[in-house]
Amino acid sequence: MTLEDRIQKLEDIRECEQLQYKYEQYLDSGYIGDGIASLFVKDGLWEIKGCGGTARGWDAIKKHAENLGKAIKWGQHNMMAPMIEVSEDGKSATGKFCLLCLLTMEVDGVEDAYILSGKYSNKYVKIDGKWYFEELTGVIEQTAPWKKGWVKAAFTKENW
Repeated sequence: MTLEDRIQKLEDIRECEQLQYKYEQYLDSGYIGDGIASLFVKDGLWEIKGCGGTARGWDAIKKHAENLGKAIKWGQHNMMAPMIEVSEDGKSATGKFCLLCLLTMEVDGVEDAYILSGKYSNKYVKIDGKWYFEELTGVIEQTAPWKKGWVKAAFTKENW
């Protein structure tokens, strides 16, 4: 592998990380649907298992973001521990991130603080020199009201 190839691979890894962080910023700035959708390929998949839902394609992603923004009044999504693997041809990649998130959510008309943790497992594709999500898949492992914690009050989408 040439020095140029190695540098390109490092740049690709960094761009995939930055894509995840842009996603985080759009979430934390009020679930900006146009911004979130712009990070995906046209028929991209945004799926959050456990507490979040699924959307495929730009229009569905925008609508899903708007719906989430109605229930989530404030959030700080902390994406950590990136592990990016770029394909040999440099046209696709996979990535994993850990998530620790603090939220203000409205449940049954009452706002409360929640803590959430999970992991992302993503597929990326490079189109015309720019990286996009092909699939962004999060698995929420723990969600609970801040006051009670996840041991005493585990929270799932089914009771949201």
